[in-house]
Amino acid sequence: MVLHAKYAKTSTLGDIQKAAEICLQCGVCCVVKGQSCHAQYDPQFNPKHTYVYDCLNHDDPSKNPNIWLCVSCHKCEDLCPYDVSPLNFIDAIKEEAFQKGLTPELMTEEFQQVTETGYAFPITPNTVRLRESLGLKQFQPNLAMDIESIIGKIRQHSKEEKE
Repeated sequence: MVLHAKYAKTSTLGDIQKAAEICLQCGVCCVVKGQSCHAQYDPQFNPKHTYVYDCLNHDDPSKNPNIWLCVSCHKCEDLCPYDVSPLNFIDAIKEEAFQKGLTPELMTEEFQQVTETGYAFPITPNTVRLRESLGLKQFQPNLAMDIESIIGKIRQHSKEEKE
């Protein structure tokens, strides 16, 4: 259940439960026309049954395929009047799903693409031709250095959060 998910802004189960209850009762991040969560635009969600409610109120959130609709755009954080941030919950649920091997194949392939090449999308011959026609430099990734830099920044951020 989501109430047992890791949540960056709180430290105790009571705080997590309070944050989840506030989030489930509010829904502002999903109903502000033109500014709301992108996933909310899927026809299965509406102002009474929001995307965030679907994610947080699922029997086993890590098995809910809708968690992967979140693109981490942070609109929910921008709109949240209570500073709860549903993104923290959804990210924790995604992490749990990933650890349980419940990640959709498409996402697994995307992770593999990024870790192997440093790019979210494959560099196709068409991409190379288009870049040449626009006078842009070709991609010259230094993947090992890029990944080490990213990991270093993540570790530094984690260390700062603990302090």
